[in-house]
Amino acid sequence: MTVKTQLIDASNFEQHAFNLIAKIKAATFVGLDTETQDSNRHEGLNTYCKYNPKTGKKAATTKLVFDIRRTIMTGFSIWVEGDDTAYYINLNHADIENRIPWSKAKMLLDALPAESLWIAHNANYELTVFKACYDYDIPNYICSMQLAVSAFGADEYDLNDFIRAGQGEIRKLIPALLQESRFYDPAKGNDLPPALADVVYKIIGKASTSTFSYNGFVKEIAYSYGLKKLVKAFFDHKMTTFEEVLGEKAHMGELTGPEVCDYGADDAYWAVRLFRHLMTYMAKNSPDAIPTFFSQENPMVQKFSNIWTGGMVVNTTNVFARRDLERSTMADILRRMKATVRKMLPFSDTPSAVLREEKWYQPKYREQIIEWAAMPDSDDDFTQCQQVRGPVSNAWAIDKGKPGSNGPNFSHYMPMRVLLYDLINTKAIRSEGKIQSDGEARGKLKERLGDRPDAVAIIDAINEIAGVEQRMKLYLTPYTQLMDPETGKMYPVVSSMLATRRMAGSVPNVMQLAKRGESTYVRGFFEADYDDHVLVSIDWSGIELVEIGDFSADPEFIKAFGQIPHQDLHAGAAADILSVDVPGLTEDIFKSLRDFKQAQDFLDHYGSDLANTNRLFTDLKGQDLDIGKTYKYWRTEVGKGANFNYWYSGFLGTIGERMGWSTEKTGKATERYRERFHVAERWRTDLIAEVQQNGFITLPDGHRRVRFEATHLWNDYFCSKFQYPVDRDDDQLSKFNSIISWIARKIQKRAHNQAVNAYIQGSCATIAKRSIIRIDDWKGQQGWKDREARFLMPIHDELLYSVHKDIVPEFVNGARKIMITHPDMFKHCMLDASPSVGLTFEPWNKKNALIGQVELYELPDIGCGPVNGRANDDQMRGVVDYLFDQRKLAA
Repeated sequence: MTVKTQLIDASNFEQHAFNLIAKIKAATFVGLDTETQDSNRHEGLNTYCKYNPKTGKKAATTKLVFDIRRTIMTGFSIWVEGDDTAYYINLNHADIENRIPWSKAKMLLDALPAESLWIAHNANYELTVFKACYDYDIPNYICSMQLAVSAFGADEYDLNDFIRAGQGEIRKLIPALLQESRFYDPAKGNDLPPALADVVYKIIGKASTSTFSYNGFVKEIAYSYGLKKLVKAFFDHKMTTFEEVLGEKAHMGELTGPEVCDYGADDAYWAVRLFRHLMTYMAKNSPDAIPTFFSQENPMVQKFSNIWTGGMVVNTTNVFARRDLERSTMADILRRMKATVRKMLPFSDTPSAVLREEKWYQPKYREQIIEWAAMPDSDDDFTQCQQVRGPVSNAWAIDKGKPGSNGPNFSHYMPMRVLLYDLINTKAIRSEGKIQSDGEARGKLKERLGDRPDAVAIIDAINEIAGVEQRMKLYLTPYTQLMDPETGKMYPVVSSMLATRRMAGSVPNVMQLAKRGESTYVRGFFEADYDDHVLVSIDWSGIELVEIGDFSADPEFIKAFGQIPHQDLHAGAAADILSVDVPGLTEDIFKSLRDFKQAQDFLDHYGSDLANTNRLFTDLKGQDLDIGKTYKYWRTEVGKGANFNYWYSGFLGTIGERMGWSTEKTGKATERYRERFHVAERWRTDLIAEVQQNGFITLPDGHRRVRFEATHLWNDYFCSKFQYPVDRDDDQLSKFNSIISWIARKIQKRAHNQAVNAYIQGSCATIAKRSIIRIDDWKGQQGWKDREARFLMPIHDELLYSVHKDIVPEFVNGARKIMITHPDMFKHCMLDASPSVGLTFEPWNKKNALIGQVELYELPDIGCGPVNGRANDDQMRGVVDYLFDQRKLAA
């Protein structure tokens, strides 16, 4: 600490406070930090965070979730830039007699001039706790954490640190890599032997965070965004940690003011120092991002705080009811599955050859399955579920205060693969040399085993179990723990710390909510703020593709998106790609599928022009496809699928794999796709060339996405860390060096794709944030407060609001206009946005979601306007009336 610290408490307030007030009144920048304790949290959070009732501390492996309504501010710290003293103010520490009442402490905060600024690291938290604890608004602030996000990406690092790190923890895999590379044939390119592929993908796995992965290597040297790591990186100063200060105590409220003073004041001091350093850093490296930070990124911190403090209303009764239903469903699946497993037992005398080569395989998985199959079924659902392990049974046991099961966990890949490849005994589905058992692999197995009904029944059961377990793990179990028992709300935390500067949510992550599939009902839990409000969601239509079209000025994209409503982009792409399987297929012929009622009529009409036409009438699972569904099916699965995936990878690998094509055939389809969008393809490759040359790209809003991995210099450095100097005759080391080069190319290719992804996704983030800020400003101009309309949550390319029923048309029209108007970013194409309105967030359907989201620009048949038409203002009001009528009828 390079400044002194001074505790201000009841014993010395008059002695120090008025001198500090004078300093604050004369200041421009003042550091601010809070200390809090959360011991009054509701019981659900005790379970969610796995707090130990004896120590009062949460489990080390769980995420910390604050009960923001019950959090107590124990104190806050202030440092006036240039002062030789940092101050800590005791509000609620263990030395009760020394606590300062809020009325006095508030005098310090009120002293800041209107033109001056508080500097806080993670200002979202500071803004939120001041509001939640004392209903106090911090009006002028700079978030040094958000400034760091604008300055650099989460995976950026100093080149010197990259060099000094050597091989990092990756060195632990070098012996295995040397061993297995002996069997590598460089002539086969990507076709790695399974054992070698296993080692290689431990290093380059996209989602891997292990210390011996490349991602883990980068994580160790990256700047990060935490205050303590940043101070160490930029100032070589090690700050005291929270754990060091707390010691054996459960929380800050158990410490006295003197025990916390130095620690708290340190944060306020370094927040200002870091702010100054980052401003200099950005002026040197990304000056165009500075105005963007002040106009866009920093104001969003207040929006994030508003989301946190306001929360989201949840129908708690429905959450618990659905949880109980899913538990019962799980028990039924297990009963059916067990009966089928019993029919297929016993296992063969020796394990399947497929699994014998897997390092994880152990006989105990067979034994667990045999023991489970021998257990009698129970009419009690809880008892039935406790025969296995998994998210359902584990959470249920915790609820009942009982020990968990030791049975097999059929949602884990190990026992799942024993069922699929050992009991069923079939050839393995592989990807990149590794055995697969995910949903797509199970789908392929089901197609292959169509003539074995018992095998198909087991796969179906695994699929059902996976669905239930996912819904329980992602939604139902955490929701029951996160819901506030008094308000019926959950309080999600939103941030913008991704490398693309996209926004993300947590506890709960509402961005996980699916619009389709078996978990769609989860959206129905979310309701508007008040009984006289509706939920209004406005979703940008194909924004990523509109951006690609505008940034590239590709004529095909402009033809589709140069006007509102947009025209179709997917049919032409689908025709080009399918023509690999159906030679002679054109866009016009493909579109004409809609004109025929019988497949034979289509075949008779085009039989002489096309080859292999039957392929059009067989879906990806090998099942017959009715001509009435053919056009829409292929337009979505292939055309739309390609348009939303190609630009992030530069290859139609996913499409080819689903179509069952060879790499060569997939390459032909990719070339045809590129030919259609050759101007956009040149934009993509130019962007890659830019990141290869510079090591970064600059987004339209001035942010940079740095990818040193994309450069030739990185390749040289990386390979030099691992490759050995060898004689020409040393075949083993030559193969090892070839594998290192192969790994480097894979990492480099990913960096190229990340640059393109960042340009598109980062621009989506820009548009969303600007829109949120402008809508709030416009809302204020209308004289509307949160009682009339409140922003609830960004969900990818969708903005969700709670809006009073009487102003729905005015709000929809005004907000949508702001969302589609960004003339500084769009010169060739036009943004469009589709509004929906409902009493819940679930998409409307006539079976079980009659008060769900009605699409106002594609009206369903509910008597409020033309079916599939765009609603005018009166028709919007009619939709709102319809929703409230349906709620009355349901009641």
